[in-house]
Amino acid sequence: MRRLLVCLFTLALVSAACGDDGAQSTATTTTAVPETSTTTTAAPTTTAAPTTTTEAIPTLTAADLAAVGPYPVGVTTRELPTGNLVEIWYPAGPDAEGQTDTYSVRDFTPDVMRELVPEETNDRVTVEAGRDASIAEDGPHPLVLFSHGSTSFRFQSTNLSHHLASWGMVVASADHPSRALMNFLGGPEDPPSSVDDVLAMLELVTTDADLGPAIDADRVGVSGHSAGGGTTLAVAATGNFAGYVSYASGAFGDEPLPDMPSMFMAGEIDTIVEPGRTRDAFDRAPSPSWFIEYELTGHLAFSDLCAVGDGSATLIGLADAAGLGPLLNDGIRRLGTDGCEEPNRPVTEVWPGIHQATTGFFRYVFGEDAEPLGVDSPAVLEVTTDSK
Repeated sequence: MRRLLVCLFTLALVSAACGDDGAQSTATTTTAVPETSTTTTAAPTTTAAPTTTTEAIPTLTAADLAAVGPYPVGVTTRELPTGNLVEIWYPAGPDAEGQTDTYSVRDFTPDVMRELVPEETNDRVTVEAGRDASIAEDGPHPLVLFSHGSTSFRFQSTNLSHHLASWGMVVASADHPSRALMNFLGGPEDPPSSVDDVLAMLELVTTDADLGPAIDADRVGVSGHSAGGGTTLAVAATGNFAGYVSYASGAFGDEPLPDMPSMFMAGEIDTIVEPGRTRDAFDRAPSPSWFIEYELTGHLAFSDLCAVGDGSATLIGLADAAGLGPLLNDGIRRLGTDGCEEPNRPVTEVWPGIHQATTGFFRYVFGEDAEPLGVDSPAVLEVTTDSK
């Protein structure tokens, strides 16, 4: 049974390397400033600025966006008609203050593996959020749809989702059965596509009896990590969205990219989706668009998965805890931990820059700020900036 599980587990991890199906890029990677990140920026040329833009808050600075925002955060769970769950983080009322919410990675692994992991293994992620708390009354609030990567799950980027919610955005993330770990290990034979999941999630959240009235359905953005970056492009192409952010991903085929504001982020030493592939997608995107590459950063830095528990509870860490470690070779370990180990910087050092740039981008396209704060030059990191 263990050998069978290892074979299936190996197949699942290998599939993560194919999470973005775009063609391999021959572009060279932009050189990063030592111990910093590199940003390439396209100034707006052919795409009009958001029509809802208001004056920027005079006292707000780019550096402020790297810190948690002014709202307490609430979190709740909903279910799509297909049965997959959706996690929703949102700016909350005072009843969310002082509360925390926790998820466990083992809950998203097969039963046979979960039973082998010792109870004392710390595989939990905790954020300051009130479960089913009231939503802030000063809406309506903009909405960000998030799509997770291969062999992952809806909670994978909770720290990023929490950050955006603290700045007044509702963030929704659905489990994708088509590429969840469970599917690779014997899940549904014909799950819905990830694009269908995201579009169904948009309908679900905006018509929800409790959340819907507090959401501005005219201000919706899309985002995704790895394979979710490909989903992001496909979803953005279906409608009139405010803009999108693609993390550690690329572009599929030769189809034109959606004509709306965009941002592409990459890790300099990502070996699963090489940064050149992300740069190629940026090069094809209409203006305005931004490309940010973080030095000494790998694939999983855009998720929670390198900072679970005490830092050892990645999927590979859980396999070790279950006694399956000796059967996993070095290649499989690399695929399951890219971004988590040296020479990668600790992901908690990279997150402030990711949070700041993402927050600044969405605040800009949602009309909260007249200029995209923290996008051209994240204050928490030294950057170089070039225009297209």
